[in-house]
Amino acid sequence: MSDSRNTETAAIFAFLAGAALAAGAALLLTPKPGREVREKLGEVTEDAVDKIRSAVREAKYKVAPKGKDETGEIEGGSCWI
Repeated sequence: MSDSRNTETAAIFAFLAGAALAAGAALLLTPKPGREVREKLGEVTEDAVDKIRSAVREAKYKVAPKGKDETGEIEGGSCWI
């Protein structure tokens, strides 16, 4: 089961890397002045890095072992509100 997760993770990472490279290539090949391209490329890079960081944080949270207190169960007995 962990092999399939590793494969899925690798596929997602490869897709994101390919999308980032394609976006960079598209920006570099557009007929715009260099300054505009560099500014746009910087913005796109920052956005991509932020998205990747948030995805990594979420993945770490999902993969992290859960303790007894982190199961999502609510303590309080069988009392109905």
